[in-house]
Amino acid sequence: NGPDLNKFKPASKKDHFEIDKKEFFKCVYAGAHGAANDLENVIEAAKLLVERPIKFIFIGDGPEKQMLIAKARGIGNIEFLPAVSKELIPSKLASADVILVSLKDINLFKYGISPNKLYDAYALSIPVICTIKGSIKNEIEINRIGYAAIPGKPDELAKAIIKIYELPINERIKMGKRARAIAEKIYSREKVSQDYINLINGILIND
Repeated sequence: NGPDLNKFKPASKKDHFEIDKKEFFKCVYAGAHGAANDLENVIEAAKLLVERPIKFIFIGDGPEKQMLIAKARGIGNIEFLPAVSKELIPSKLASADVILVSLKDINLFKYGISPNKLYDAYALSIPVICTIKGSIKNEIEINRIGYAAIPGKPDELAKAIIKIYELPINERIKMGKRARAIAEKIYSREKVSQDYINLINGILIND
């Protein structure tokens, strides 16, 4: 997985400034609404933050969406939007202050996982908050591009969101720039494709 850097581009500093002045701080999740995504955990975290000007926006579809909508009924800081095409995702995410990458604590994931929504966030120069253990958590924390929360712990997720919400906007912009640099250096679709071609060519030459 990897983003198309020509389609997923950072917003300008002016855009970031305008975003910072809007009424709500936007935490956006875009992707599947299934059991593995553990979006109930995000809803429980949203409940803990209902008194703050923080809004949770869920974009996408999946087998658990109707259940999640029912669970979130009456919670004023949650909004559900329909799924959109990949082409429209950059514009939908452009106004996000932070992008959520949510997964359940499943043993399989400790062997490695490659969530495309994470790399899209990197390319868009937007900080991330994840609930994933292992290498992704380490990458986010070591490179200072967001925060990681323990999966399945809504209070910990809420703390991570408050932490990034309380950062000065310039610090969030720096996080986003570091994320974009990683997308360009490691995860861009062009880079991944070229690495794969080089690998195949190396095998053919050795044979």
